[in-house]
Amino acid sequence: MKKFGLFFLAIFCFYFLDAQTQNNDNTATALLDEVAAKAERYTSLKIDFNMFVENLHSGKRDSYSGNAMYKSGNYKLDVMGQVVYSDGKTNYTYLKDADEINISKNDSQSEMINPQAFLKDYKNNYKVKYIAEKFEKNRPLVEIDLFPKNIENKKYSRITIKVDKTKKQIYSVRYIGKDGVNYLIEITKFEENPVIQDNQIKFSKDLYPGVEIIDLR
Repeated sequence: MKKFGLFFLAIFCFYFLDAQTQNNDNTATALLDEVAAKAERYTSLKIDFNMFVENLHSGKRDSYSGNAMYKSGNYKLDVMGQVVYSDGKTNYTYLKDADEINISKNDSQSEMINPQAFLKDYKNNYKVKYIAEKFEKNRPLVEIDLFPKNIENKKYSRITIKVDKTKKQIYSVRYIGKDGVNYLIEITKFEENPVIQDNQIKFSKDLYPGVEIIDLR
Protein backbone atom coordinates (compact mmCIF):
# COMPACT_ATOMS: atom_id res chain seq x y z
CA MET A 1 0.00 0.00 0.00
CA LYS A 2 2.89 2.29 0.81
CA LYS A 3 4.28 1.73 -2.69
CA PHE A 4 1.01 2.86 -4.26
CA GLY A 5 1.05 5.95 -2.04
CA LEU A 6 4.56 6.82 -3.19
CA PHE A 7 3.56 6.17 -6.78
CA PHE A 8 0.59 8.55 -6.66
CA LEU A 9 2.69 11.14 -4.82
CA ALA A 10 5.29 10.96 -7.59
CA ILE A 11 2.57 11.36 -10.24
CA PHE A 12 1.13 14.36 -8.38
CA CYS A 13 4.57 16.00 -8.08
CA PHE A 14 5.26 15.40 -11.78
CA TYR A 15 2.07 17.11 -12.89
CA PHE A 16 2.52 19.94 -10.38
CA LEU A 17 6.09 20.64 -11.51
CA ASP A 18 5.09 20.34 -15.16
CA ALA A 19 2.26 22.85 -14.65
CA GLN A 20 4.61 25.19 -12.77
CA THR A 21 7.19 24.96 -15.56
CA GLN A 22 4.52 25.69 -18.16
CA ASN A 23 3.32 28.67 -16.15
CA ASN A 24 6.88 30.04 -15.89
CA ASP A 25 7.40 29.55 -19.62
CA ASN A 26 4.16 31.46 -20.29
CA THR A 27 5.34 34.25 -17.99
CA ALA A 28 8.64 34.43 -19.90
CA THR A 29 6.76 34.56 -23.21
CA ALA A 30 4.51 37.35 -21.93
CA LEU A 31 7.59 39.36 -20.90
CA LEU A 32 9.19 38.85 -24.30
CA ASP A 33 5.95 40.02 -25.91
CA GLU A 34 6.20 43.26 -23.94
CA VAL A 35 9.85 43.73 -24.89
CA ALA A 36 9.10 43.00 -28.56
CA ALA A 37 6.15 45.42 -28.60
CA LYS A 38 8.32 48.16 -27.12
CA ALA A 39 11.15 47.47 -29.59
CA GLU A 40 8.68 47.64 -32.48
CA ARG A 41 7.88 51.24 -31.52
CA TYR A 42 11.48 52.42 -31.76
CA THR A 43 12.08 54.76 -34.69
CA SER A 44 15.82 54.70 -33.99
CA LEU A 45 18.21 53.17 -31.51
CA LYS A 46 21.78 53.46 -30.26
CA ILE A 47 23.52 50.92 -28.08
CA ASP A 48 26.98 50.47 -26.59
CA PHE A 49 27.96 46.93 -25.68
CA ASN A 50 30.72 44.60 -24.60
CA MET A 51 31.22 41.41 -26.60
CA PHE A 52 32.92 38.34 -25.17
CA VAL A 53 34.08 35.50 -27.41
CA GLU A 54 34.42 32.27 -25.45
CA ASN A 55 36.35 29.39 -27.03
CA LEU A 56 35.52 26.23 -25.10
CA HIS A 57 38.26 24.25 -26.88
CA SER A 58 41.13 26.50 -25.85
CA GLY A 59 39.55 28.00 -22.74
CA LYS A 60 40.28 31.46 -24.15
CA ARG A 61 37.91 34.37 -23.56
CA ASP A 62 38.42 37.58 -25.54
CA SER A 63 36.55 40.81 -24.92
CA TYR A 64 35.71 43.71 -27.22
CA SER A 65 33.76 46.92 -26.86
CA GLY A 66 31.48 48.14 -29.63
CA ASN A 67 28.54 50.27 -30.57
CA ALA A 68 25.66 50.13 -33.01
CA MET A 69 22.84 52.30 -34.30
CA TYR A 70 19.61 51.56 -36.16
CA LYS A 71 17.16 53.65 -38.13
CA SER A 72 14.52 52.84 -40.74
CA GLY A 73 15.91 49.44 -41.72
CA ASN A 74 19.52 50.64 -41.72
CA TYR A 75 22.15 49.82 -39.17
CA LYS A 76 25.78 50.62 -38.47
CA LEU A 77 27.95 48.34 -36.34
CA ASP A 78 31.47 49.13 -35.09
CA VAL A 79 33.25 46.24 -33.34
CA MET A 80 36.30 43.95 -33.60
CA GLY A 81 38.19 46.20 -35.99
CA GLN A 82 35.45 46.61 -38.56
CA VAL A 83 32.63 49.00 -39.33
CA VAL A 84 29.55 47.48 -40.98
CA TYR A 85 26.88 49.51 -42.77
CA SER A 86 23.74 47.72 -43.91
CA ASP A 87 20.45 48.63 -45.55
CA GLY A 88 19.02 45.19 -44.79
CA LYS A 89 19.99 43.77 -48.19
CA THR A 90 23.63 44.72 -48.67
CA ASN A 91 26.51 45.00 -46.19
CA TYR A 92 29.41 47.40 -46.63
CA THR A 93 32.22 46.36 -44.28
CA TYR A 94 35.21 48.59 -43.68
CA LEU A 95 38.19 46.56 -42.44
CA LYS A 96 40.36 48.92 -40.44
CA ASP A 97 43.59 46.88 -40.54
CA ALA A 98 43.35 46.12 -44.27
CA ASP A 99 42.03 49.60 -45.09
CA GLU A 100 39.52 48.15 -47.54
CA ILE A 101 35.76 47.84 -47.95
CA ASN A 102 34.01 44.55 -48.73
CA ILE A 103 30.52 44.54 -50.23
CA SER A 104 28.42 41.44 -49.52
CA LYS A 105 24.85 40.27 -49.18
CA ASN A 106 23.29 40.86 -45.77
CA ASP A 107 23.61 38.03 -43.25
CA SER A 108 22.37 37.40 -39.71
CA GLN A 109 25.07 39.55 -38.14
CA SER A 110 22.66 42.31 -37.16
CA GLU A 111 20.45 39.86 -35.26
CA MET A 112 23.13 39.38 -32.64
CA ILE A 113 23.08 43.00 -31.47
CA ASN A 114 19.78 44.32 -32.80
CA PRO A 115 16.84 43.89 -30.40
CA GLN A 116 14.32 44.60 -33.16
CA ALA A 117 15.74 41.94 -35.50
CA PHE A 118 16.27 39.52 -32.64
CA LEU A 119 12.69 39.72 -31.34
CA LYS A 120 10.93 39.83 -34.70
CA ASP A 121 8.73 36.77 -35.10
CA TYR A 122 10.55 34.99 -32.26
CA LYS A 123 7.56 32.78 -31.43
CA ASN A 124 7.74 31.11 -34.82
CA ASN A 125 11.52 30.74 -34.69
CA TYR A 126 12.22 29.67 -31.12
CA LYS A 127 10.92 27.56 -28.26
CA VAL A 128 10.86 29.62 -25.04
CA LYS A 129 12.01 28.25 -21.67
CA TYR A 130 12.02 30.21 -18.41
CA ILE A 131 15.23 29.75 -16.35
CA ALA A 132 15.30 32.07 -13.33
CA GLU A 133 14.93 35.57 -11.93
CA LYS A 134 17.99 37.28 -10.51
CA PHE A 135 19.59 40.63 -9.68
CA GLU A 136 22.74 41.73 -11.50
CA LYS A 137 24.26 45.18 -11.06
CA ASN A 138 21.11 46.16 -9.12
CA ARG A 139 18.88 45.30 -12.07
CA PRO A 140 15.95 42.84 -11.83
CA LEU A 141 16.54 40.35 -14.62
CA VAL A 142 14.68 37.37 -16.02
CA GLU A 143 16.84 34.71 -17.66
CA ILE A 144 15.25 32.92 -20.61
CA ASP A 145 16.51 30.23 -22.98
CA LEU A 146 15.49 30.21 -26.64
CA PHE A 147 15.92 27.04 -28.68
CA PRO A 148 15.83 27.37 -32.50
CA LYS A 149 13.02 25.33 -34.02
CA ASN A 150 15.00 24.98 -37.26
CA ILE A 151 18.40 24.28 -35.79
CA GLU A 152 19.96 22.96 -39.01
CA ASN A 153 20.19 26.46 -40.45
CA LYS A 154 21.66 28.00 -37.30
CA LYS A 155 25.27 28.25 -36.13
CA TYR A 156 24.11 28.07 -32.53
CA SER A 157 22.09 25.53 -30.54
CA ARG A 158 20.68 27.86 -27.89
CA ILE A 159 20.33 31.54 -27.04
CA THR A 160 20.24 32.65 -23.42
CA ILE A 161 18.90 36.15 -22.87
CA LYS A 162 18.52 38.25 -19.76
CA VAL A 163 15.71 40.80 -19.80
CA ASP A 164 15.37 43.81 -17.51
CA LYS A 165 11.80 43.24 -16.29
CA THR A 166 11.38 46.88 -15.19
CA LYS A 167 12.71 48.65 -18.28
CA LYS A 168 11.47 45.93 -20.66
CA GLN A 169 14.86 45.88 -22.37
CA ILE A 170 17.32 43.14 -23.27
CA TYR A 171 20.30 43.25 -20.93
CA SER A 172 22.44 40.49 -22.45
CA VAL A 173 22.38 37.79 -25.11
CA ARG A 174 24.55 34.65 -25.16
CA TYR A 175 24.78 32.53 -28.31
CA ILE A 176 25.83 28.92 -27.63
CA GLY A 177 27.71 27.90 -30.76
CA LYS A 178 27.60 24.44 -32.25
CA ASP A 179 31.35 24.71 -32.91
CA GLY A 180 32.27 25.29 -29.25
CA VAL A 181 32.59 29.05 -29.62
CA ASN A 182 30.08 31.17 -27.69
CA TYR A 183 29.31 34.87 -28.04
CA LEU A 184 28.07 36.98 -25.15
CA ILE A 185 26.81 40.52 -25.75
CA GLU A 186 26.19 42.71 -22.71
CA ILE A 187 24.47 46.03 -23.45
CA THR A 188 26.02 48.85 -21.42
CA LYS A 189 24.03 51.76 -22.85
CA PHE A 190 20.59 51.71 -24.46
CA GLU A 191 19.38 54.95 -26.07
CA GLU A 192 15.80 54.88 -27.37
CA ASN A 193 14.75 57.02 -30.36
CA PRO A 194 17.84 59.25 -30.63
CA VAL A 195 18.27 61.69 -33.52
CA ILE A 196 20.40 59.97 -36.17
CA GLN A 197 21.28 61.74 -39.41
CA ASP A 198 21.39 59.73 -42.64
CA ASN A 199 25.10 60.47 -43.12
CA GLN A 200 25.76 58.85 -39.73
CA ILE A 201 24.24 55.51 -40.64
CA LYS A 202 24.19 55.14 -44.43
CA PHE A 203 27.26 54.02 -46.35
CA SER A 204 28.91 56.42 -48.77
CA LYS A 205 32.19 56.12 -50.66
CA ASP A 206 32.91 59.68 -49.61
CA LEU A 207 33.38 58.48 -46.04
CA TYR A 208 36.47 56.48 -47.05
CA PRO A 209 38.23 58.29 -49.92
CA GLY A 210 40.91 56.28 -51.72
CA VAL A 211 40.04 52.99 -49.98
CA GLU A 212 39.96 49.82 -52.13
CA ILE A 213 36.43 48.45 -52.56
CA ILE A 214 35.95 44.70 -53.15
CA ASP A 215 32.53 43.47 -54.30
CA LEU A 216 31.93 39.93 -52.99
CA ARG A 217 28.27 39.58 -54.01
